[in-house]
Amino acid sequence: MKQFQSILLILLSIAVAVLFFLQFSGKKGTQSSTKHNSKDSNVLVTQQLRVAYIDLDTIKEYYTYFKLKNDEIENEKQKIESEVQSGLGKLEKDRINFLKRGEAITQIEAEKFQQEYQNRYQQIGVKRENLLNQHLNNQAKALDDIQKRINDYLNDYNKTAKYNFIFSTGEGNLTLYYKDSAFNITKDVVKGLNSAYELSKKK
Repeated sequence: MKQFQSILLILLSIAVAVLFFLQFSGKKGTQSSTKHNSKDSNVLVTQQLRVAYIDLDTIKEYYTYFKLKNDEIENEKQKIESEVQSGLGKLEKDRINFLKRGEAITQIEAEKFQQEYQNRYQQIGVKRENLLNQHLNNQAKALDDIQKRINDYLNDYNKTAKYNFIFSTGEGNLTLYYKDSAFNITKDVVKGLNSAYELSKKK
């Protein structure tokens, strides 16, 4: 699904780039025409296509809130690993102390200890898995929170900046953060796709 979304975003960015090129490749001052929906009628509005981008790598490095949440997530992960290692260390210490008894250990005691050892080891594994799952959930929530803050800020920022599209760039990342609904052709595309599908069934 993420790969499919990435492909859609890439195609959208290419389409925007083409529109941008066509707009500025003609006569100086050429403007693009877009349709805005109105309660009364469809009004034709002439405007210049404005596209901008934000660099996520720079935001990660300098956005104070992002660095704060990132530190929290890293500290949480280290705490989990420390807790797991502590449990494994105690388990190993108990094993060594038990083996020090040497020949004094009976078969029944050895079997009992082996069973207890395996149970404790499995419990540590289950605990680690649960803690890591919780850690991943916390990480996802933190990222959603950061993205929401960026989205909210850009929506407010764009009230005066008036960009039609705002993308983000970064290593292995392309995201559309803001879009002008005037350029939304989804209904037409869905209608066309469904028509093409119906025609393909008749062949």
